[in-house]
Amino acid sequence: MGFARRAVVPAALVIALAGCGGGSGPVQVTGAPAPTGAAAASCRALLAALPASLGKGLDRRDVSPPGVFAAAYGKSPVVLTCGADGLPATYQKTSDVAEVNRVSWFSEQTAGKTLLSTPTRRPQVTMLVRDDAQTWDLLVAVASAIRAHTTSTVPETPTP
Repeated sequence: MGFARRAVVPAALVIALAGCGGGSGPVQVTGAPAPTGAAAASCRALLAALPASLGKGLDRRDVSPPGVFAAAYGKSPVVLTCGADGLPATYQKTSDVAEVNRVSWFSEQTAGKTLLSTPTRRPQVTMLVRDDAQTWDLLVAVASAIRAHTTSTVPETPTP
């Protein structure tokens, strides 16, 4: 089964714009993925299951507009989106991924930030974090919700 190879540009754009809204109040998110059907239901369940905090200084914030398929954490927000269409343009089946609690993450560097995506899960999740963030801790914090509400497109390797 093949997947369309399209850049996950909308998610990157959304998150870059959200990063400009540091401080208090809702994080403005525009151009977020707009999944439909079963993917939308999975994304809603995933967003509801995410933790209230990803760690010190990373409490969950409201997002605007309400109902957008995104969650934001912290003053210089870490923004997670659900339902991105296609695969990252630079992702290949042989690309290196980091597996964190049985969720595979592909990373791409952008201007001072890292865009992480789950190209082997449906619906796909993306997260943009500052380069100086403790990325591993963030991925651990969201892994169980992602596993519970998305489906792997590749067979999982049994744990010994």
